[in-house]
Amino acid sequence: MASFNETEFLTSDAFTTTVTKSIQDLTFGWIPNINAQFVLSDGYFVFIMQLGFALLTAGSVRAKSAKSVCLKNVMDVMFGGAAYFLLGWAFAYGDKTTCDDAGVCSSVGNPFIGTEQFAMSNLADTSFHTFYFQYVFAISTATIVSGAVAERIQFIAYALYAFFICAWVYPVLSHWCWTASGFASPTRLASLGPLLFGSGVYDTVGSGAVHMVGGVAGLAGAWVAGPRLGRFNSQGKPQPIHGHNAVYYTIGYLLLALGFFCFNSGTMAQIIAADGSSFGGVVARCTISTTMGLCFGGITSVLVYLAYSKYTTGHAVWDLFSAGNGSLLGTIVITSGCATFAPWAAAVGGIIGGLIYLPSSLFCLHVLKIDDPVDAFTVHGVGGAAGLIFYALFAEKDLVATLYGPLPDGGQRHWGCFLGDNGTVLAANLVWILIIFGWTMGMMVPFFYVLKLCGLLRLSPQEEEEGPDLSHHGGSAYPGLDKAYGDFESSVNNGGNYKAVENGNGKGTSLNDKIAGLEAELATLSAKVKKMDAVEA
Repeated sequence: MASFNETEFLTSDAFTTTVTKSIQDLTFGWIPNINAQFVLSDGYFVFIMQLGFALLTAGSVRAKSAKSVCLKNVMDVMFGGAAYFLLGWAFAYGDKTTCDDAGVCSSVGNPFIGTEQFAMSNLADTSFHTFYFQYVFAISTATIVSGAVAERIQFIAYALYAFFICAWVYPVLSHWCWTASGFASPTRLASLGPLLFGSGVYDTVGSGAVHMVGGVAGLAGAWVAGPRLGRFNSQGKPQPIHGHNAVYYTIGYLLLALGFFCFNSGTMAQIIAADGSSFGGVVARCTISTTMGLCFGGITSVLVYLAYSKYTTGHAVWDLFSAGNGSLLGTIVITSGCATFAPWAAAVGGIIGGLIYLPSSLFCLHVLKIDDPVDAFTVHGVGGAAGLIFYALFAEKDLVATLYGPLPDGGQRHWGCFLGDNGTVLAANLVWILIIFGWTMGMMVPFFYVLKLCGLLRLSPQEEEEGPDLSHHGGSAYPGLDKAYGDFESSVNNGGNYKAVENGNGKGTSLNDKIAGLEAELATLSAKVKKMDAVEA
């Protein structure tokens, strides 16, 4: 009988294989749970972006509309969630599947739309975290529009809109680019047909599918609803309507910036790859790209506005809103390709976003005559389109391969044409921009027009003048201060022609008269003090 050699046994291939398999059996089961928690945690912060949108928009409009704006953002959460639960998820990801004898399943869905799992029926609980993350993406798309149409549309119109975009417009488009069967998807199964232009569209995180869709929907709503009363004079020249709270705007911007870090990194869907290797480097790259976009977009935009204000008025202004909106636009430019950019390239993307913010905003207002109180179309629509183009120019070869793997035939994925590849991805993404614009406008313009024809879209002139908070939502967001805010807004937005109403008696007094009265009272009080001092002396 052969003697047992412990050293040979412990170093044998059989022992190594057995131990490795045991460890994998014990630990690899954790990987889906770790990744699920990663996705859920990022999803919670993406949900907080709703608060950011609410505060940013509320600060950008007049006080008489603050409660209306907040309620509409709440409705995105509720109506959007119900819509995505009932219909949206199924249209986006409800592909039919077939399984072979070994239990390996694959999609046999159609390239246009999902057809199963309505109201989450037959959806495995192992996909619940994915459903939640896609839900917060859907309501993020919807809430972009709340600022674009603020202060003049009815609540019922917005609630119906939130349901429609989350049930149909966004889900169908996301099916096209993010599923194994979608006609534009870069991960489309070879058995279902070739990739668009041999690459599919590169829209990994949603510069197009989320931001551009929301921005274009905002353009459609603002165009059909028309501008707020007083936004343009009789010659069509824009008149200023200032937001009432820059602090709200700032808090909203910072919450959105926080959310973007999770919006971009959470889309990677994993922090540990299926084979047990780390995917943390890809996730961290998304975070660095986001940082570069935020920083360089904001710096560039505020400097552009500084030069513009100096040139047009002779007085240089460091503008808060240009800093915030330019920063967000710069972030959206790098959003979709955040996992495939070197840090320097992400910084360039941020600079591009900062450069295009002000010209795009001025074009929309002065040329298109679109009244968009938060520049939703400029930031999200223009920024989303720019992001798709930037992805096609600056995505790095090795990073694209790490993100997507090889082509279905085993070949090398296409990458940015400025870094050595041909224009394949650029062609696909340019077509994708046209598809997004055509689909979204084609759905949303008729939708808003139907509401308009039914008398459900626009507030009446009297209701708009009073403000939707008072006319539709039970009173001001600032009880006891609504009249003072209203009078102040009238002063700011009408060239300083301030009229105050005293204690409800209807007697108007000019601001100058009030100041003069206060000065007189101060003089009288000063004289009394001097007289008292003289008596004491």
